[in-house]
Amino acid sequence: MLDLKLDTFLVLCKTKNYTQTANILNITQPAVTQHIKHLESYYQTKLLYYDEKRQFHLTENGKLLRAYAQTVKADSLQIAERLKAPPAEPEEIKIGTIVTTGESLVPHMVAEYLGKYPDKKVCMYLDEADALLIQLQNGRIHFCITDIYCPPDEYESEELFESETICVCSPEHPLAEKAVDFKELNNYRLIFRENDTYSKRNLMKILHQHNQDVTNFRSYVEIGTINAVKKLVMENIGISFIYRFVIQDDLDNKRLSQIHIQNFSSRCLFNLAWMKNSFFTPNSLQFLDICKEVLSSPGFPEKSLMKNS
Repeated sequence: MLDLKLDTFLVLCKTKNYTQTANILNITQPAVTQHIKHLESYYQTKLLYYDEKRQFHLTENGKLLRAYAQTVKADSLQIAERLKAPPAEPEEIKIGTIVTTGESLVPHMVAEYLGKYPDKKVCMYLDEADALLIQLQNGRIHFCITDIYCPPDEYESEELFESETICVCSPEHPLAEKAVDFKELNNYRLIFRENDTYSKRNLMKILHQHNQDVTNFRSYVEIGTINAVKKLVMENIGISFIYRFVIQDDLDNKRLSQIHIQNFSSRCLFNLAWMKNSFFTPNSLQFLDICKEVLSSPGFPEKSLMKNS
């Protein structure tokens, strides 16, 4: 069980407010202050400070303690769950992944993993990239595959591969395999994942970099999953922006076609990430070896960044 004082410190790191921290933990504000002072006395270091604008900041040692406490909390929850299981029950690994990789790439990795470790149990959770990091901190998953930055003072991470985002359409679409100016796309319907997803935010970033917005297009469709987006594009309902690795097989088999946008490039790094100095690091490294095998296969279209073992 995580020490209450460390738990108070973690909540304060998130809220940056003593009153809110007290309300969340159902303790008094003086108790929050006492817990922080106790930690600073115990570790003989300053953990936080306020600048001239009264804004909350962690010291470097405060950041170090936060990373330690987050890992202890996550590991403690996972160990507690493991101890409740019957001794003979197979070990379970919990994988988190963004929807894009979870609906395309990660199932191949899980299949390879179970082929090598047939007695293991696997739980796979699909969520948004930022939510996965929270799940790591909460001990719900052992590691995750994500396409956002993972602060190195909190997480261990390994770069897996780099993927480009491309514009795709049905082979029957008027712009199929043509080189076009970005504005020419405005005459068509845009298809993308629903609001409040990292995929939607990434799309908006791409559009804004080219002085575009979803409202510039003739119309648009918001829909739940990447597979649903692909199917609508295949039905020639509209165009979409998708990571190449997700639709490379569809391109090769002529189910989809690329629209080549002039002066357009958008690339993103994918990482395997887990809690820094976690007791469960061996599980992450074990799955990392499987990632190396899958990503080094000739059928994988993107540039693998895995270092040779």
